[in-house]
Amino acid sequence: MHKKGNYKPEDLQKEKPYQNLIKSTFEIFNFAIVDNDVPKEMKKALQSDAYLFGSLKTNAQLFEASKLLLNDEGRLKPFSDVSKQFDGLNINYNQNYLEAEYEFAVASSQSAAQWASYGGSDRYNLQYRTAKDERVRASHQALADITLPKEDPFWSSFYPPNGWRCRCTAVEVLKDKYEASSSETAIKAGEKATTEVGKDGKNRLEIFRFNPGQKQVVFPPTHPYGKVKGAKQIKDES
Repeated sequence: MHKKGNYKPEDLQKEKPYQNLIKSTFEIFNFAIVDNDVPKEMKKALQSDAYLFGSLKTNAQLFEASKLLLNDEGRLKPFSDVSKQFDGLNINYNQNYLEAEYEFAVASSQSAAQWASYGGSDRYNLQYRTAKDERVRASHQALADITLPKEDPFWSSFYPPNGWRCRCTAVEVLKDKYEASSSETAIKAGEKATTEVGKDGKNRLEIFRFNPGQKQVVFPPTHPYGKVKGAKQIKDES
């Protein structure tokens, strides 16, 4: 990137180092997918989504890195200066962010596999369960024991995981053993659990309102990586 003096999204398909970064990132997420017993077609869909996410993540990182190339006068900085600044960016994307994303990939893949395993019997509902320890978020604890039919709209938006490092799950329970919850009340609790408005007025947790099993994806379809310059081109080419 420093040698070229810039970065363009189309470089992802041309430069081997960028391709290697995408593949390395995908392999980390793929490990979380193949570690679960999921139907063949769903597995392919999850892997496709993980590869796309890896591409979008790489594009976001490189786009941000490209902003470090020039000084205030618009001239290319010495490589040593750019390299030092890039180190911090690299730690964020490939250690801090990646750790949270991998944990999410594990939870999301497990949830998708569980969703695929549910039968069609009308004897069962789904029940929301937390990890039941001191690390459970209060907003997620408010969802504990919500019990609703699989077809209820609640599960389309609030089937776990519902955030980074969320350890919640959903299990099948007998209808005659657990009373069904109010769908309206449950949805309101789900909306509250996935609401955190930042200084920019945007809800940072809204991206988690999706069901990985229904959508057959690992990561939030509206993740910020998908809004970075060049993301649409990458999606169109995938």
